Amino acid sequence: MSTVLNTLIDQEALNQAQAQDFFEQMIQGEVAPELLACVLTALKIKGETPAEIAGAALAVRNNATAFPALDFAVTDCVGTGGDGANTINISTTAAILAAACGIKMAKHGNRSVSSMSGSADLLEALGVNLTMSPETAAQCLREANLCFLYAPAYHPGFKHAAPVRKAMGVRTLFNILGPLVNPATPSTMLLGVYTPDLLPIMADALALTGVKRGWVVHGSGLDEIALHGSTQVIEITHDGEKSEQVTKTITPEDFGLQEYTLEDIKGGTPQENAEAIQAILAGKGQPAHNAAVIINAAAVLYLHGKAETLAGAASLAEDMLLSGQAAKTLAALVDISNKEPNKDGVPS
Repeated sequence: MSTVLNTLIDQEALNQAQAQDFFEQMIQGEVAPELLACVLTALKIKGETPAEIAGAALAVRNNATAFPALDFAVTDCVGTGGDGANTINISTTAAILAAACGIKMAKHGNRSVSSMSGSADLLEALGVNLTMSPETAAQCLREANLCFLYAPAYHPGFKHAAPVRKAMGVRTLFNILGPLVNPATPSTMLLGVYTPDLLPIMADALALTGVKRGWVVHGSGLDEIALHGSTQVIEITHDGEKSEQVTKTITPEDFGLQEYTLEDIKGGTPQENAEAIQAILAGKGQPAHNAAVIINAAAVLYLHGKAETLAGAASLAEDMLLSGQAAKTLAALVDISNKEPNKDGVPS
């Protein structure tokens, strides 16, 4: 393990296998906290490479609580967090809407990072059982097209890093791992990043971790597709042998939507956000809230070929939202997830 630190001190990158081996040892509690802090610091100073990120992600995913094998592909739409914008829970609500449109959405998330309400906070406020078993989560996917995988329940090995991360008090590799360690191994992803610097890095990391089709986006300061300005996109297509990337810039106009200010989509407490999201899913949300969810869900539909244009995908998403079907999708998730008792002792 000292070889890893020496390599990084020399400002050389780890290969994917080296990174994976180191983080597998960390997950198993075999890395001293002092060494972990040094390695995380050295990675941050050097700048994490896609191979290092992918190696760490695969180590975490390979050691996660097992998720049942599925006979269908799944999708996730998720942000890294850390943009500090404190918006309503856009990606979570977009996942619910995409599920209502027929896409199998395995939402993997945690409590708040950059806002008062993370995906877990919101869904808990809406009545979802965060401690549902992997088998129940798979049942939710089959029957409701939607499940939620609460990260602390699937990644107990993170406990070895928690004290180090808290003591360091700065962003590290762990702040961008979350979207890459979904135990359901989504093959399609809409991934938002908090800084445009991460766009090419995370696009490469997605391909290295097995994602076949995806968008990595940064929306004028947000880890979402923006309504208040333009959004930078790297689209990836990876078939196992070759990976293609296309870089573009999109605007609300491309989706047939109008612009709104960032203030129009500000969020609040989990309960306040839950009330706003319930209104959106019932087809009675504020126009800006609706548009924020539609534009992100539309990207998921577009990635799945549900429409030939972004505007066409947005029209499909809007029709589904106004129909109230998304509210029924959420209700199904709540119902199925609560068919088993809420378990105590799951880390928060």
